[in-house]
Amino acid sequence: MKLRTCIVDDEKHATETLSYDLRERFDEQVEILFTSNNPVEGLKKIRAEKPDLVFLDIEMPGLSGIDILELLEDLNADVIITTAHEEFAIQTVGTKAIAYLLKPVLPDELEKVVHLAIRNRQKTQDPNRNDKIAVPVFDGIEFINYNSIIYIKSDGNYSEIYCTENRKIIASKTLKHFEEMLPDSVFIRIHKSYLANPGFITKYFKRDGGEVLMSNNQVLPIARNRREQVIKLIQNNH
Repeated sequence: MKLRTCIVDDEKHATETLSYDLRERFDEQVEILFTSNNPVEGLKKIRAEKPDLVFLDIEMPGLSGIDILELLEDLNADVIITTAHEEFAIQTVGTKAIAYLLKPVLPDELEKVVHLAIRNRQKTQDPNRNDKIAVPVFDGIEFINYNSIIYIKSDGNYSEIYCTENRKIIASKTLKHFEEMLPDSVFIRIHKSYLANPGFITKYFKRDGGEVLMSNNQVLPIARNRREQVIKLIQNNH
């Protein structure tokens, strides 16, 4: 089933570009119900059409994206905020928005938020869906829920998987294997030796090029070329 999607942005070029990108890259997953350059009209259409996914600009005359979110408190839809200014995205913390995109929208970033919305919709439709993965260990295969994974550390041809409840698993697969297996909407490669779940990051340190404190009190390094992406994901997950 396709995600019934709408775009509300007062900038016509931004609306047309995002609409084109969604149709070109996600035609099998996304159905665009409507686009609107008028926030008031967009609000009316959202209420009438009841979409699954809403791309909503935060800065619009007359009615801002935050205003619309407050007026749609009971809306059963995922909302992606779009903005040209990162400082405005901070305003979305604590709202119904599940993520934000900086304009101009990068293809990789768009893919991540669409996949996140797809996963959210799948969970809504099937709350008992199995999120377990098979992890090869020394004496067989262990099945774990990947949502319990805090981070994974590379150890040559093996990987150390650190989970909630102080659980540690030694897997006979490389970190690259798990990076390819696990959803990129949940995990991020923060360093050549670490794959982390941003939902378990409790603090970001600027020191030494960037470090993060995980929920199990372990401090992990961030590669310099991944720092900006990590900071953005932290904001989207808190």
